[in-house]
Amino acid sequence: MSTLFVSYRKEDTSGEAGRLADELQHALGRRFVFRDAVSISPGDQWDDALIEELAAAKIVLVLVGPKWLATLTDRLSDQRVDYLHKEVATALAARKRVIPVLLRGEPLSPADALPADLKALTSCQTMSLRDEAWSTDVNRLVDAIGRPYRYDLLTLRAIGAVTLITMAVWRLAAALAPDRAADFDFLRTVELTLIGLYALAELLFGYRHSRALAKRRRPAHG
Repeated sequence: MSTLFVSYRKEDTSGEAGRLADELQHALGRRFVFRDAVSISPGDQWDDALIEELAAAKIVLVLVGPKWLATLTDRLSDQRVDYLHKEVATALAARKRVIPVLLRGEPLSPADALPADLKALTSCQTMSLRDEAWSTDVNRLVDAIGRPYRYDLLTLRAIGAVTLITMAVWRLAAALAPDRAADFDFLRTVELTLIGLYALAELLFGYRHSRALAKRRRPAHG
């Protein structure tokens, strides 16, 4: 299940949603980001997939474009099914962290223009994505969300660390402890000790990062 749920209207912000989701997946990892157009597999039940992903998500991004409010109002008036309305109302009711993302200079609608189950959206801190500063604004959004600890790169980091430790121990032994340079048991003990310290540091940093990230992703309203 994904950590980040991207909620958008296809007729309004489909292009920005795809562009943003691609950049978020690159920054955070593909498995952390859900966008219905690419994240629901063929044959999956649409409603069930949305419900499951929304329930699992820690953060919901609500993309607001020029047609966001007009489409919401139209679908309320003729009682058509509005998946975006359901997504946002469900996220707010579940007290998830909801971030309205304002596109093309569109302001967030005032509370009196929204139905009762969406009024809380106006209390959520917004972020704007501007075409002329897209990369900068996306980086600000990623920083606000919090970058996950890159466990997917753990193997590469571990291989690099072990290689560096091994080379350092065997090359520095002659200079720092010439009388033990040929003592393979001693060198192996030093090497394993340093590798153990690296593994401990990796676990500690990962734990502290995860705790800080969980704290940052708690809903601002509770």
